[in-house]
Amino acid sequence: MGKTEMASQQSRAGADRLTIAIVGGSLRSASILRLLSEVENIDVAAVACQNVSAPAVRLAEDLGLFVTRDLSEVYQISELDLIIDMSEDSATHAALEAQRPDGVEMIGTNGSELVWDLLVAKKRGEEQEKLFVELQVAYDKIRSHERRLQSSKEALERANEELETRLAEIFFTHEFFKALTSFSTVDDVCSLIVDGANGILGAEVSVVYLFDQDTWTFRLRAAQGRSEEVFEPVVPVTDTVLGAAFRDGALQEPDVPADAPSAAWNRQGGDVRSQAAVPLRTGDHVIGVMVIASAHYRELTPAEMERLQVIGNQSSLSLQNALLHEELERLSVTDRLTELYNHGYFHQRLDEEVGRASRFRHDLALIMIDIDGFKEFNDTYGHPRGDKVLQIVSNVIKDNLRDMDIAARYGGEEFVVVLPETDAEGARAVAERIREGVAACEFVGGEGVPPVHKSVSLGVASFPRHATSPSRLLEAADRAMYAAKREGKNRVSLAKR
Repeated sequence: MGKTEMASQQSRAGADRLTIAIVGGSLRSASILRLLSEVENIDVAAVACQNVSAPAVRLAEDLGLFVTRDLSEVYQISELDLIIDMSEDSATHAALEAQRPDGVEMIGTNGSELVWDLLVAKKRGEEQEKLFVELQVAYDKIRSHERRLQSSKEALERANEELETRLAEIFFTHEFFKALTSFSTVDDVCSLIVDGANGILGAEVSVVYLFDQDTWTFRLRAAQGRSEEVFEPVVPVTDTVLGAAFRDGALQEPDVPADAPSAAWNRQGGDVRSQAAVPLRTGDHVIGVMVIASAHYRELTPAEMERLQVIGNQSSLSLQNALLHEELERLSVTDRLTELYNHGYFHQRLDEEVGRASRFRHDLALIMIDIDGFKEFNDTYGHPRGDKVLQIVSNVIKDNLRDMDIAARYGGEEFVVVLPETDAEGARAVAERIREGVAACEFVGGEGVPPVHKSVSLGVASFPRHATSPSRLLEAADRAMYAAKREGKNRVSLAKR
């Protein structure tokens, strides 16, 4: 990338903005990049990292930022103010320091930790400052009441009770915000959000739904106040109070008519007499909605509505970090082309499932799958069309499995499936459905290329019938798969005893 092009990319930076480059691609780098990208007066101009699949590099590409493997290109960025070196490599740091021009500052790993703490503190402090100002106002009001009502013991006691309640609420809120920073999984953060809604606002019912952009729906992730069976697990993004909050922001309905469509997220329609919802967002993107509800009439005061939004705003940052962490973990065990598990993670799960089957004396089956004539298809139509075949076959496999089953890309055009609590005959039936499903697909080569049908050969082995260890079970299924090849392909073969 030339100097002219980079200067053009950076032309938006003004004298009142800070232009930053990040060196290093670790998960911590990705988190700092996410936080910096949301700060108004900061431009992250580039990410430099040798590893093109590192978390920060992937995030930078998603954000449309300049990514380079050449450290010297960092100093060609127009109006560069600061480099954050997250590489934790002394040679890289020395090289950056040696090339650093006058006027460009650089901080290393220790400095980046300070930047991280400041960014998180800034995000959290803005919301907490509102709460403590509100506490001061409440405290001043109660003191004023005390001075006016000194002659009334009953009134003084009521004021003291109000102060104690408010102080307890502020203390709970402070602890809630502290706890948010200590959780890293999506389930833990969502559970804490509904706990906070109940503790801070006294909500009778609270739920968190997360937005699924692929299906344009909300999916239930945490609930409190009723059993989960009461709530719709999936709600279209256009429906109910969830959709209204998604479109319009925070709102409340203090008096909900019986069986109102806006309360259809609760399967027991009459159970919702009042409800309020707030979107969980990062920047302009809504990642979920939190709803609190009651079986009785309740109108939240302006202060309570503000606290509801504070909970939503503060929770959103932790939730976004947890979602990013969850996605990075998913990518680390997933084959990017087929979105099945990768070879390494498959072996880990196979060992676990064989151990579980051995302990509880359950059946376990394994299916090895190979696409027939795949090399010839690649040679004829090219690798991009071959990749499409791999994706279609992986979709057929997923469509014929249960949630508890494990499917992985074993390598090249080979796939493997683990079927817990399934015997050999049950696995043979699953293998037949996969074989028939693939045979029915039309693999379109592209414009001007007629549809092509492909087939798969499958081998089935079971524990403990054919083998009692993970490696032997794999060998048995692999031999059965090659037997299916020898017998004419497009068929299922059961391992020999």
